[in-house]
Amino acid sequence: MPGGYGGPVRATLRPAVAAVAAVLSLLAVAGCSSGGDGGAVEQSPAQQLAAARAKLEKSPAVDFTLESTGLPGKAVGVSAAKGTGVFTPPSFQGTLNASIRGITGTVQVVAVEQDVYMKFFTPSFVKIDPAKYGAPNPAQLFNTSTGITSLITRTQDLAKASTVRDGADVLNTFTGKLPGGAVADLLVTGDRNGTFDVTYGVTRSDKELRTVVIKGPFYAGATSTYTLHLTSLAKAVAITRP
Repeated sequence: MPGGYGGPVRATLRPAVAAVAAVLSLLAVAGCSSGGDGGAVEQSPAQQLAAARAKLEKSPAVDFTLESTGLPGKAVGVSAAKGTGVFTPPSFQGTLNASIRGITGTVQVVAVEQDVYMKFFTPSFVKIDPAKYGAPNPAQLFNTSTGITSLITRTQDLAKASTVRDGADVLNTFTGKLPGGAVADLLVTGDRNGTFDVTYGVTRSDKELRTVVIKGPFYAGATSTYTLHLTSLAKAVAITRP
């Protein structure tokens, strides 16, 4: 029989073999290009944080808290804060726990752009220069060019770290180093010649910046930690000068 018994069979199988090979090739390409998150290529830590920053900055308003640990007993400045921030224009209203002229207490504060008003043992708000009290202008924490979120662009050695839980949310964390000047410019305290550890937490569900934890030489002879917590609000909040 011309061509042998196997000739017609091989000819019949060739198209099927070619089709299978094409499918396997496509699967191999897809497998090589996919990351571990739904088949998408995972972005770099810098890209993920940039996206998380942009999303937070679009929020109508932000619920904000600041906590500290490891502060020396005679530290002058802010140890805690709680309130609401707005990115446009940079504004804040709430309370600060502060040490002022040897007295520690809770201070009511309203800040809009460069103007800061404080109520501390006074019947009404008084305009102040917060730098005189070793405190930052809380409105400027929400300045997109120089505030909390801007620290991301000044962070060195960014790396993806562990996954942690923050209340009901799960956060992907990213670690890095901040130069002392970046920290001192923002919080008006800290060794400008030092280096600070920073950890950013990004919500796993909606990819939004949620926490910023900064640890280092805020005060001479001590290693202290400031934890900033930000949660977007659905509705805008009006913050006006008193």
